[in-house]
Amino acid sequence: MIGLDLDGTVFNDEKKITAHTKEVLAAAIRRGIVVLPATGRPQSGLPEEFLEIPGVRYAVTSNGGRIVDLESGEAVYECRMPWELTQQVIRQVRDVPGSVWEVYCDGKCLVEKEEYRYIEHPLMPQALKDYIRKSRIYVPKLTEKLRENRAGAEKMHMLFERTEDRDGTLELLRQNQDLQVSIAAPFNLEINYARAGKGKGLLELGRLLGIRREEIMACGDSWNDWTMLKSVGFPVVMGNADPETKKLGAFITRSNEEDGVAYAIEKFILH
Repeated sequence: MIGLDLDGTVFNDEKKITAHTKEVLAAAIRRGIVVLPATGRPQSGLPEEFLEIPGVRYAVTSNGGRIVDLESGEAVYECRMPWELTQQVIRQVRDVPGSVWEVYCDGKCLVEKEEYRYIEHPLMPQALKDYIRKSRIYVPKLTEKLRENRAGAEKMHMLFERTEDRDGTLELLRQNQDLQVSIAAPFNLEINYARAGKGKGLLELGRLLGIRREEIMACGDSWNDWTMLKSVGFPVVMGNADPETKKLGAFITRSNEEDGVAYAIEKFILH
């Protein structure tokens, strides 16, 4: 099985999957290997250009908060924050200056409509802005909507105008041992239940499919990939990753601008 981060890993800097990478992924699937995205994105944000590769059946979404069978559209595994913990985090983060918070729930990303301004962040690439416009569901009173169903979050996501506000929020939330908090971009925080994670998601899917840890490869580039890089039998880190993430790799492949995922799969699986 091969679990693949998307942004900064499978995607190049233009948020595209090259034709060569698509063909290599399809070739691995033809060999009988389970190939799937392992992403911080919600189910509603999975890219069609990955899902249209023949044989892609499963996805680890929301940093392991939800594993989806793409044929049925149903979750085969979930690891949400309890409702009480979701409430606690919302109370802590909702008034942070210059920030926006979102909640991933039931495969969708919910955000309060008046917070739509965050897609104009100067560090956000245009392709990412377009993805956000397509994948978010805007609700006027998000907390009330969640309270109606006592819906615990698969994941919470925050965006910040200033890195000092992000860093202060990171320090605050990391004091809670029930949370797993990571950074996947210069302006964001990703918040999950401590029992979740891409690594736990891949291992759980492996258990369901009869695939051992030693038979799993993962490719990633950032903090929110650490749990899967530490959990799988063969962790591959992208050449564009930061130095700390590179320490977790059994192999450092080429960058996401150089078809690094395809290079690693060709070298170790399709040779």
